[in-house]
Amino acid sequence: MNIFASLKSYANSFKVVGDPRHFSQEEIDLVNKAEVVLSQYGMSVCFFMKDGCQKYIPLSRDSVASEGDVVDLKTAKLLKLKKDGTDETIDRVEI
Repeated sequence: MNIFASLKSYANSFKVVGDPRHFSQEEIDLVNKAEVVLSQYGMSVCFFMKDGCQKYIPLSRDSVASEGDVVDLKTAKLLKLKKDGTDETIDRVEI
């Protein structure tokens, strides 16, 4: 048996649940800027919040963005993903 046959497939175990949505105006108003950064989860969007803190949401695997890109929150979408067999969901940003 080859090594790949024994490895779990992580990308295929999550499925999009519900419809992708845009950021609400309320959410946009809380952010000074949003930028693509390299994080422990790969490429993520760093939200530089108006209250001074930073929050992160990983990019979806289908996003086409590079480190340092500024994210337009009026066109970016939020995806909710669910892993088969669990009720827990995770969020991803699609650009």
